[in-house]
Amino acid sequence: MFALKTKQNNMKKLACLVVLLLLSANNYAQKKLSSDYSYSVSQPYKTFDASNKYYLSKGNEAIAVKIKGADVMIQKFDITKPAMVKEKLQENALAKNVGLEDVLKIDDRFYILYNSWDGDKDTEQLFSQEIDFDKGEITGQPVLLLTVKGHIVKGAPKQSAPSGFGGFGAFGAAFGASNKFDFYTSFDKKTLLAKYRRKPEVKNDKKSFDIIGLATFDAGLTKVTAKEYTMPYTERRMDNLDYQVDNRGNMYMLNKIYHDDSGDDKKKKKDTIANYHIELFTIRKGNDKMKITNVENGNKFITNLAIFDSPNSDYVMAGGFYSNGKGKNALVNSDGLITFKIKDDGTIFDNFTYDIPLETINAYEKNKTKRRNERKEEKGEGAKMTNLRMSTLSVGPDGSMLLVGEQTWIEVRTYTSSSGTRTKIYYHYDDLLAAKLTSSGELAWMNKIPKRQVGDDQPGGLSYKFYRSGDNIFLVYMDNVKNIDLPLDKDAAEHRDGSGGYITAARISTNDGVLTRGSILNSREVEDFKLKQFSKDRVLGIDDNTFVFEAYKKGKEDVLVKVILK
Repeated sequence: MFALKTKQNNMKKLACLVVLLLLSANNYAQKKLSSDYSYSVSQPYKTFDASNKYYLSKGNEAIAVKIKGADVMIQKFDITKPAMVKEKLQENALAKNVGLEDVLKIDDRFYILYNSWDGDKDTEQLFSQEIDFDKGEITGQPVLLLTVKGHIVKGAPKQSAPSGFGGFGAFGAAFGASNKFDFYTSFDKKTLLAKYRRKPEVKNDKKSFDIIGLATFDAGLTKVTAKEYTMPYTERRMDNLDYQVDNRGNMYMLNKIYHDDSGDDKKKKKDTIANYHIELFTIRKGNDKMKITNVENGNKFITNLAIFDSPNSDYVMAGGFYSNGKGKNALVNSDGLITFKIKDDGTIFDNFTYDIPLETINAYEKNKTKRRNERKEEKGEGAKMTNLRMSTLSVGPDGSMLLVGEQTWIEVRTYTSSSGTRTKIYYHYDDLLAAKLTSSGELAWMNKIPKRQVGDDQPGGLSYKFYRSGDNIFLVYMDNVKNIDLPLDKDAAEHRDGSGGYITAARISTNDGVLTRGSILNSREVEDFKLKQFSKDRVLGIDDNTFVFEAYKKGKEDVLVKVILK
């Protein structure tokens, strides 16, 4: 009798649990979408499987360039509807022995860039192949842009364009692209900088000096300048941080120079000065000499620094993060942000630093974390944000600047079983930090946007896209729906790439920094199907408040989704 009663009670508990789960699932599925955004979906079209996909726009039209081996598929879209209006497959359009580099829009022309090794002449070559956007097809013959006698170091596979370059650029999911060259475009998109690194002749990096090749091209990809530069420091003592080219064709290179042969940041507890300093190399158009300028960072330990193009032809900009050097992991975690401007003669001005307020660091954190940060402040170590990287720097019409940093880090997990040991890499893209600086260099506001993204692809559907429209900026990303109404004393729920999710927009007023978040769409409930294979690199900005992205539907069909940020 006792056993029977216990079994009945267990059945009742199980029934109640099932009801609760159903109610929870129903509430999740019916999460209200924000009325501030709207979307429309094209009719499905046949999928073209390719490992390299690029998306480019002109006016109200867009093309998808999909490259599989030597075959090139170009699909053309009408954004106003949206709809796929035509497609053309050109088989063997590229030579079989080439290495794909990138697909870019330079001014109003579109190019496929690839490398080719001529073994007979022991020469590396860079070629371009033009795309006729209106016809939606490759046109003309390949054009040789650059030849390099000897070998070039092959870099890591290209992953994506930087987050901060939204709008009319190309965002290619070029996984596995050869990447012997790196490319940088000026703000007006009329100058292209191609950079490569020669294979060192001396294998000992304490004795080897890097040779970096820099070449600029105009909008028609006619070569303007080309020269190789032997770096003034050994490989062990020098770390190239970033490159940029301005509207006038001047080139810039940021470098971290170590004071010892460690080749890495290091710090003893008593150290108040970093074991490195930052140098800027400037090469003015028409003068192939390299000018070296020291970047004063005082007692700041620079944790991240990058150069950004500027609409102002008189200067480019740099932005990043710094640490005060105190506390655990002081050389990884950041206390504040640093910005400065660079003239074409290498002069640095408007060099400012801004501490991240404790209130901002503690936003969307558990009370336990907040108390730990408060104790760090009391001890003089300072609370910090971990693994911040500057990814967006945008200049407004009034000269003010908007900056966005993202917490990114890599996790390596090792699994052991009876069949052996395997290692897996996970990519994390966490909270965003946004700030506005006035034209006079004052901090107007600083905001933290909570998110927790993780996946085994980089970036896949992780990270964010930046859009600026009127008096607002929009940070768009895939998120867990639980984070929409997240209170300030809770940290973000995790979103795992490939597991559905809501495309979310964090809207920030540029006037006062007020943050609102809303769901644009539920990837599991788009009309009568689910969206799959969502990727940040398949998102293309059309104008200030419109973007499109391609996603896999099912049954070997893709769709194009158009989103309007009202």
